[in-house]
Amino acid sequence: MIVKAKNLSKKFGSGYAINKVDFELEREKLAVLGYNGAGKSTLVKLIGGILRPTTGSLEVFGENPAFSPEIRKRIGIASHNPMLYKELTIRENLEFYSKLYGCSTDIRVLAEKLEFERYLDKRVSELSRGFLQRVAFAKALINTPDLLLLDEITSGLDISVRDTILDMLKKYKGCIIFTTHMLEEAEFCDCFLVLKFGKRVYFGRNFNEAVEILNEGS
Repeated sequence: MIVKAKNLSKKFGSGYAINKVDFELEREKLAVLGYNGAGKSTLVKLIGGILRPTTGSLEVFGENPAFSPEIRKRIGIASHNPMLYKELTIRENLEFYSKLYGCSTDIRVLAEKLEFERYLDKRVSELSRGFLQRVAFAKALINTPDLLLLDEITSGLDISVRDTILDMLKKYKGCIIFTTHMLEEAEFCDCFLVLKFGKRVYFGRNFNEAVEILNEGS
């Protein structure tokens, strides 16, 4: 079991962003679907060990990711916060993370796939939002993670780059948890988790059923 959530909840102030969510995930590709405010980003941060649950339990590779640096080394994450050093160049950022994880990924190959090889020596502070997302995705792949967490990573990208990323995800051998508001992007996944106001309203393998439940009452 790669991810196991039981009654998982995260409270901010007086409200719950995630409220008693249960699911288990093997080495599969999971799409997390929901409209703004559904709790998708909070769930990704919990699984990535960035946030700690308020109540309930969460195991990633059998341990709580918030308390296990070794488990977090097996996770790649790309979200709204690219977690890049603005004063460094793209190359310096990717080299830093490569050394941090103790891996020898060919940075230029990743850059060529994501169409930013000409900009490797450009500072992150000078990048557009779209380029930041490309570099954040490359950083998430730098350690060839067993679990890849992606939060709306394709939003706002050029069609060609978006298609490249989706193709890479389809071929990826590890476990993926992928949030998106563009439903057509999620169809390649093995299973689907639908959230509404922090609660699980669907978890299964039928894409059409997931979409139907997502759109109920909208």
